[in-house]
Amino acid sequence: MIFLETSFIINFHVLKIQNHERSKEIWEDIEDKEMAISEMVIYETLTVLRKLNQNNKKLKEVHDFLVNSQNIKVFEDVIYYEKALKETFINPVGFFDNLSHVVMLANSIKEIASFDKDFDIFEDIKRIY
Repeated sequence: MIFLETSFIINFHVLKIQNHERSKEIWEDIEDKEMAISEMVIYETLTVLRKLNQNNKKLKEVHDFLVNSQNIKVFEDVIYYEKALKETFINPVGFFDNLSHVVMLANSIKEIASFDKDFDIFEDIKRIY
């Protein structure tokens, strides 16, 4: 299973962005594999899309893609907030990245599609970029 992180999702869905072409290449390699996200990834993705001035239609399109895709499992993540917060106080990455990492570990996910180099601090997962 591969965890899809916000930076990957954004780059895949926004045409005029730095890693759009690379995200399409990665997608071609993983689209038939089992994938996962957490609820917070959905919320963070929609927030970033809005900050990138994407319209309501694009937000709805991305949201529907994430929640209706047969290959993407959505994990409830509120049960991991406390652990992610504790991790935030002991390593140099932010809460959302720690939350993704904690969700991954709890569900035995070892790979993450992400353009965020912060995930490189975690030796127990591999970043696909």
